[in-house]
Amino acid sequence: MGIGNKKSEINAIKKGEGRLSMSTPGGDAELLYKIEGNIMSIYHTFVPESERGKGMAEKLADEAFDMAREKHLLVRPDCPYILHYLEKHKDAKTMAVDPEI
Repeated sequence: MGIGNKKSEINAIKKGEGRLSMSTPGGDAELLYKIEGNIMSIYHTFVPESERGKGMAEKLADEAFDMAREKHLLVRPDCPYILHYLEKHKDAKTMAVDPEI
């Protein structure tokens, strides 16, 4: 396995029930969500301290919003990072449940 393959393997997003994750040298980065009816509640994101600032939380959020779009879901941002994400991604803001966001 070459170095390029190792890097893409580390940055690959794994999908589990209610969880998106990425393996990193510092541990797993993760985004947790639950779906109730037509609403995806994103309630937790975590990136290991040594991996912060590298865009991993944003990649996980991008994937979560892509999933919500595909399933025609609205998103309830129950996590502080997702509120921050919505400020940067105006297109995703239209999917948010809370109209004050």
